[in-house]
Amino acid sequence: MGGAAAASIVAGAPAWAQSNLDADTLKQYGGVYSSDCGSATAPRLRVVADALMVEQGTKRLTGRNVQAAYSYFGQSPPPNYQVALLSEVGGGSQMLFIVFRDKSGQYITLDGDQKVQAALGKALLGPKYRSCGAARQEATPAPASASRSEAMTGPPDLLKDAKFKSAYYKALGAKVKESWLAALDGPSPPNKKIKIGSAEYVFASTCKNHDCADNNVVLLYSAAQGAVYGKVVERRRSTLIGAPPTAVASELDRLWATEWRKK
Repeated sequence: MGGAAAASIVAGAPAWAQSNLDADTLKQYGGVYSSDCGSATAPRLRVVADALMVEQGTKRLTGRNVQAAYSYFGQSPPPNYQVALLSEVGGGSQMLFIVFRDKSGQYITLDGDQKVQAALGKALLGPKYRSCGAARQEATPAPASASRSEAMTGPPDLLKDAKFKSAYYKALGAKVKESWLAALDGPSPPNKKIKIGSAEYVFASTCKNHDCADNNVVLLYSAAQGAVYGKVVERRRSTLIGAPPTAVASELDRLWATEWRKK
């Protein structure tokens, strides 16, 4: 692990609002992982509610603003994929713990943007980090809870709804040519239902892979109205899509500020 950034716990202005892992996700994936659980000198990963940590000797790289993205790979996840745990390292860089489960149990692979990959180095990016908790070594995963099932619904799942897809692409207009906007397959928190006045919307948020700080979007979908409204930020320039009413436009600005912080 090279560089001063990797030698300490770093913090900076995050793209996401402050966030922690929920209790169900932490129960499933929290704890200590290592390339060799029997060796005290082997590099280790720690997953706690409010941080992801990579430790080697006295050095530590910490990511804050942790979120679980079950739909990180969209409709084509790799074999044995469970979830991507996303975090932010100082200066808006992104560090990922991608969780898999095979016949030997649960493990994590490391990933991140260019700055994070450079800080970690190939030696840390290469291994599979197995869970060092005996309970998590079982190959059969725990039954999914209802709350986790809900959490697995992300922005790409909305595109399975032909009504949403049609309204969304119409709202995007020429921006539909941007692949990350068309696929909605970047890092994302789970979709959720919210109310604006008396109207109910599905709220979704995602960003461009490895470029979240500069390229991101928040969306509101009303199935009853067949309407999609959104705020798209490309290279830090924002555009409202779908011609939202004044109240909805104000709410989009508020939601964007909650999900994404200006640098």
